[in-house]
Amino acid sequence: MKIIFSVTENKGKQSIVDARFGRAAGFFLFDEENDSGTWIDNTSNMNAAGGAGVQAGQAVVSSGADVYIGPQLGPKAMSVLSMSKVQLFEGVPGKTVEENIELYKAGKLLKIR
Repeated sequence: MKIIFSVTENKGKQSIVDARFGRAAGFFLFDEENDSGTWIDNTSNMNAAGGAGVQAGQAVVSSGADVYIGPQLGPKAMSVLSMSKVQLFEGVPGKTVEENIELYKAGKLLKIR
């Protein structure tokens, strides 16, 4: 299973989950099968005048992720992601990817959709 996180920095599983989606610094795509991850840069959207949520949503869908864990989504990002098969969960901003993985595995994250 591949899980993608909205994060503030590129520090692998020690990256901090961001409170933002479209304007997050990037995304960390974690592959459980290989216990490895990939950084997806989102800096082009950080200062975008508009459309950041849509573009970030498209990046999540294109990543091949099965699960998204991060902040609540705005209506435009939600419209993109709701048409995909990606399961959406509200993560805990300020905690690491690793901590959010444990919360997800324990069933302690709220399902967005």
